[in-house]
Amino acid sequence: MKIDLHVHSKERSACGRASEEEQIRAAIDSGLDAIVFTDHHRLISPERLQQLNEKYTPFRIFGGIEIAADGEDMLVLGVQDPALESLPWSYPALHAFVRAQGGFIVLAHPFRWRSVVTVDLDEFPPDAIEVGSANTSPDAEGRIRDIALRLGIPVLCNSDAHSTGQLGTYFNALERSPADEQDLVALLRSGQFSCSSPGQAW
Repeated sequence: MKIDLHVHSKERSACGRASEEEQIRAAIDSGLDAIVFTDHHRLISPERLQQLNEKYTPFRIFGGIEIAADGEDMLVLGVQDPALESLPWSYPALHAFVRAQGGFIVLAHPFRWRSVVTVDLDEFPPDAIEVGSANTSPDAEGRIRDIALRLGIPVLCNSDAHSTGQLGTYFNALERSPADEQDLVALLRSGQFSCSSPGQAW
């Protein structure tokens, strides 16, 4: 299964330039099998997820969220608690909250805004780190891989798509189709995937 874990929609992200359904149709057209909506500080409702999954089956749509914490952006998967939409979050508090609920936390597009990571990854290691995205410089790949190696965590490839043209450029190939969001987290946690970006796969 080809899945993009980092997708935005204009319904919930002010910077989004395409609607949920436009993003879904573009993802299908690009050959993806699933996406996760990770809008900024906003969760997609379970009711809306069910509607979209029923309409676009067998394509799969999951819900997540992107949260700014202490100068870095974090993707949270597998947690649907509305408390995530509260502002602001410190990274240690977010890390503890996600861990307590069995969720999966990802450092998104590191080094996008500055030359250093502004949170303590050694004290509070994420579950994964993005090495490829539309907003990750190829020049940062070496530093990102060094962090992943030091922490013993996997790298992910996600589009961070805000518009339809970005879908399908980056994705993760899961070894099987997850039954639900908790199963998706289990697959990611166990490393049962590979990471792919334009012209290159890991």
